[in-house]
This record gives sequence, C-alpha cells and structure tokens, in this order.
Amino acid sequence: MLLGIEIKKIFSDANAIIPDDHFVYAKKIDGWYHGHAYVNKDAICPHIRALSVLCREIAIHFYGQGIEVIVGPTVGGVALAQWVAHYLDAKREVLAVYADEEDVIEEMLWLPPDKTEKPVLELSVHGALSISVTPDFRIRKITSQVKTGTRRVLKRGYDKIVSGKRCLIVEDVINSGLTVEKTIKAVNTAGGIVVGVGCLCNRSGGRVNAQTLAVPELFSLLDLDMQMFREEDCQICKERGIESVRTDLGKGKEFLARMGKA
Repeated sequence: MLLGIEIKKIFSDANAIIPDDHFVYAKKIDGWYHGHAYVNKDAICPHIRALSVLCREIAIHFYGQGIEVIVGPTVGGVALAQWVAHYLDAKREVLAVYADEEDVIEEMLWLPPDKTEKPVLELSVHGALSISVTPDFRIRKITSQVKTGTRRVLKRGYDKIVSGKRCLIVEDVINSGLTVEKTIKAVNTAGGIVVGVGCLCNRSGGRVNAQTLAVPELFSLLDLDMQMFREEDCQICKERGIESVRTDLGKGKEFLARMGKA
C-alpha cells in the first residue's frame, strides 16, 4: 500500500488541495460555513491513472470482506465505484452502481376560514401550484409543492442489485458526511448490507467517523482537519471582506448572490 506522504503527493500534484484563500462550503444542517482551505475533488478525477491508483488502495484495504456491490453517490462517486469494483473483481464479479440525488417535495396547503363552498375551478402551474376557487371566484384553497431538501435513491433497477448484498460505499471527499449518510440510507432502504465506507479524503478532522455514520468502518486515504467558521462569524469575511470569496470553487457564487453582491 502507498504511504500517506505518497497519497498526499498525488493530491498535491493535481492541485487538489488549495490553502490560504476564502471559500464557502456546501450548506450543513445547521447553516453555512466558510474556511481558508478547499479540497477540489474535480481536480483529481480527470487524472485517470492517479484516480486508478487511489481506488486500488481502497480496494486493497477492503479486500477479503466479501463485498459484492460498490455504491457511489452521483456525481463524484460514480467513477470511484467503477474503479474500486474493478480492483476487487478477482475471483468473482463485483458490481458497481450509484445513488441518484432526488428532491424531497412536501405539499403545502392553505385554507381560508370559509371552507363550506365547493370549488368549480382548479388551476395548476407546472404541477407545482393548485388554486381552488368558489363559484364567485373566491379562493377556497391553495396547494403548492415546496422543495425541503434532497435524498439519495437507487434507481434504474439498482435497488434490486443491492438487495441482500454486502455493499461498500465510496465517496471522493467527506465534509459533513451528509451525502454519505443519505447513500447509506438508500442502501439500507433497498435491503443492502453496508460493510463500510471508503473515501479519498475525510476533511472533517475526525468529526465524521464510523460511529457517526453508523457503519462498521470508515477508511480514508487522506485525513485533514480544515478550520471552518460559521458564516455569521467568518473571520475571513471580517479581515478581507466578502468580495474575497472564491466564486470558481465551492458555493461562493451563491453566497454573493444571497448577500446581493452577484
């Protein structure tokens, strides 16, 4: 197996670790966070030889555990799933599938005080809004569909492939662990057995681990602890101004739009 210094060099050669700048990370459950450093997973994936070597290391670690299916979340986990399955596919076939992201939609209903009259007309706008009115065209009720989050789903018949199988989940970079948690839930829902999680980089500083993910094992090729600031307390914003946010990586562009600076 490769030494930690060799793995870090692969990331460094691909310019995948960017220090001393201003980044906005993906939203967590408790809000938005900023930080000085960024792990650019998209800088690694185009380098097929490097990605192949890294995935081989994950496969070596989990070799002999009877893994039958590799599951990666879209988009970054797709290539990883293919490569890790390739290296585990020795004596018997190991399959590779992926979990799609799907919006979680909740229906919101508004009813005016008077609900006694029957509606005679219903209007729909792109299937997201329904307005029900009375004969004199007073609004009786309004029903709308609101996105409240996302989840991971095994589509395309992958749920049947996963059912009853020993599954390894692979991910490129773990930040909050939310994507992995959703993928684990998708596998569990399909009746699969999660035997572990393998990732290229865990940049949570150990805050995301096997126990927090409720899996037997979390294996990471590169472990980093990158300091983060809650958006309202961001030291970088105070020192450099919000205009210093990088917009080419992370969620900087969305941040500036929210702040009315886009």
